[in-house]
Amino acid sequence: MSDVSCYLLGEQAIVVNATCLPKNKSPINQRLFALKKWLDSSGDFVDVVPAKSSVTAYLKDPRKADAWQHKIQAHWQDLEVAEVKPTHHHIEVFYGKEFGQDFERIADELQLTPKQLIELHSSVDYQVQFIGFLPGFAYLSGLPTALQLPRKSTPITKVPKGSIAIADSYSAIYPSQSPGGWHLLGQTNTTLFDPNSASASLLQPGDIVRFVEKSC
Repeated sequence: MSDVSCYLLGEQAIVVNATCLPKNKSPINQRLFALKKWLDSSGDFVDVVPAKSSVTAYLKDPRKADAWQHKIQAHWQDLEVAEVKPTHHHIEVFYGKEFGQDFERIADELQLTPKQLIELHSSVDYQVQFIGFLPGFAYLSGLPTALQLPRKSTPITKVPKGSIAIADSYSAIYPSQSPGGWHLLGQTNTTLFDPNSASASLLQPGDIVRFVEKSC
């Protein structure tokens, strides 16, 4: 008997929801990444989209929906989490000054020196939990508790492409210019989204990201 809920969303999408699982259960996000890999390999889905605690899979043939619901529930406990091999990325960041308009304010608010803020943000490995908001916009878990702040009460209309940002328990990189309410610490020249490449988004769910300070 599966311990996740699995239901149809419309005629062609299957949602696998793991929010009901206890927090002390084996890493749910790792199991969801393994589920995505397994579903992608089947060839039966147009797209498989992980979220914070769920996966939505879009079938090519809606007639297979019932069968896949049963397969997923039966296979959930057998997913090989160890088979998921994340790609590691080192993202160079220009911190502060003209590259991160909120850098000094955040340092003051958190009572950190600029050096401490940079060291904290670049001291950990982040994991891509899911892609959302914009094409190629990856929600990166692992932000140190000392840097966790709510989003801005008033978003700005133009966040520059490549901006490195933090909000709540996440860090992120804006793949393109857009409105946004995250706190901006710096900027990278790394291209996050290229619709003409084999994999349009550089960062994929499960990948590991490390920020590296770069000087001008």
